[in-house]
Amino acid sequence: MARSQAAAKPEEKAAGAKAASREDGHNKAKEEVEIVATREMRRELLEVLSNPQIRDIARKPGPRQRAVLRCRTPRSSRNRTSWLPRAASRAAGIEPPPGLTYEFFELFVKTLRRVAFDRSVLLGREIFVTQEPGKVWDVYHRVKTLGEGSFGSAHLGKHKRTKEERVIKVVEKSQAKLPVEDIEKEIMVLRQVDHPHIIRLHEWYEGSSKIYLVMDAIKGGTLREVLLRFQAEGAAVEETWSRSVMKQTLQAMAYCHGMRIIHKDLKDENVMLLKGSETSEPFVVIIDLGVSEMFSSSDPHGKLMGGTPMTMAPEVWENNFGPKCDVWSAGCILYEMLAGSLPFAVRSMNPKDWQALHRYGPDWRKVRTSSLSRRLCQEMLTYSDTHRPTMPQCLQHKWFGAKDEILGALDVDQLKQLQEFSNESALKRAVIMEVASKLPIERAERIAKVFEKIDENSDGSISLEELSRLFSQMGLKDRSLQNRAFQTLDINGDGVLSFSEFSAGVLTVYTDLLEDRFLELFRRHDLNGDGMLSRAEFEAFMEKVLPLANRSVQQSPAETITKIFGHEEDLITFEEMRAQLLPTTKRRR
Repeated sequence: MARSQAAAKPEEKAAGAKAASREDGHNKAKEEVEIVATREMRRELLEVLSNPQIRDIARKPGPRQRAVLRCRTPRSSRNRTSWLPRAASRAAGIEPPPGLTYEFFELFVKTLRRVAFDRSVLLGREIFVTQEPGKVWDVYHRVKTLGEGSFGSAHLGKHKRTKEERVIKVVEKSQAKLPVEDIEKEIMVLRQVDHPHIIRLHEWYEGSSKIYLVMDAIKGGTLREVLLRFQAEGAAVEETWSRSVMKQTLQAMAYCHGMRIIHKDLKDENVMLLKGSETSEPFVVIIDLGVSEMFSSSDPHGKLMGGTPMTMAPEVWENNFGPKCDVWSAGCILYEMLAGSLPFAVRSMNPKDWQALHRYGPDWRKVRTSSLSRRLCQEMLTYSDTHRPTMPQCLQHKWFGAKDEILGALDVDQLKQLQEFSNESALKRAVIMEVASKLPIERAERIAKVFEKIDENSDGSISLEELSRLFSQMGLKDRSLQNRAFQTLDINGDGVLSFSEFSAGVLTVYTDLLEDRFLELFRRHDLNGDGMLSRAEFEAFMEKVLPLANRSVQQSPAETITKIFGHEEDLITFEEMRAQLLPTTKRRR
């Protein structure tokens, strides 16, 4: 008779444990490879969808597009590295008929769109940015209209249950366009970006004739409005204030370029401020990525001319541009802050007239600030984009001075608390990530300042080296603990911490903010406002967070829900949910 496992020799147990450990390590490495492959394939798909030349691609897809369209689907639909649904994979693999019929093109685009918005293939914050059922005005009160334009309108809305304010952008659907609509491109872009200085999309609704984007309410006004107000009050714009505004703008755009996204319409009206006072420290938020464009690493050029004439780069007028066109636009904004007016203005839409003025250059006599500020502006407004600096190079300019001292980011106790995040259950971490993904920018400002201090190279993410440097400088030098904390925070496994991933860990330090935002999340699901969730309401809540939990939790959601909710209970209170789903930490304010 074979010996029982309990009777096995110690050395056999150890050998078995080592083998199991090796297998776990192999499986984890394999999953990480799958995640990277999935991310790259999905990126290719998004680039195809956003490409103005999508008809040509549909007519004759290249080898890379074919690889994306025909990739296989793993057996388990719950595998978060799953890619194309089987039906979509088959449809996308159909050979285009001669002449590219409208019916085939529509099928081709619908297939790609279905995958692009499929929640099961997403990782990180994108999972929580979803299309919501129902009507937007059943969920939000319309407080006031903020503006009207050719695209539609923007309104300030207040959530009926949580009382939280959001901006709701209403876009008219165009029946004349094919299914790849500009507004869907904007949604795809906004779902990818995760940076404190770029507007955050939280959810969207779709009606029969309109699409509604629900985003952060930025109440300080546009940079244009603030500068005009300063002029009306006779107040000079301090150079230190302008430097902070420009630095944050460049950080946001450097991040976008790292994500292979060109804004194309960067101007003073698309730079907003949380606070509209010059006496307060500025906090910039870049908005309106409606005409932005994704570019591939193999062809880093835009495909469709767009923007506002007064800030459009010379090469955009020729429709032969890359990401450095945003550097030019940022240079126009910098000149406006330093000189009090925009650098270029022509009463013509003739490209040659604008380019002639661009070659001549602005009136530098109007810039009466420091020589370093003027020198940076001159470099950013270099006519040839070949000789114009990149966004990261602009951030290295001497005008911005030394990087903020990293030691002031978090104290030792807070760093220890951040390390403890890795000890929480996967379900609790998923809940905190859901909270972090819904943080309005105005509430996330203090976390953003910590994030920027640790992000030493200003690329919009935190590397293992940057986080480890902070831990080591504070005397926490255990490399294994540093690695564990980093890997736990790196939810999507891309090797860097996004703003939302970092925020999830830091929220365990700022307990007051975590509990406040968890209450807001609870109220969103408390449909009748009685202070308790029914089982159905709780299941809807869990459906939001389960995709980021581990596989054992994903594969047995009913068991997880019953464990938290109870077998015979019909209602659960906020206090009961908080005790089950939030970490028990020492309160910090």
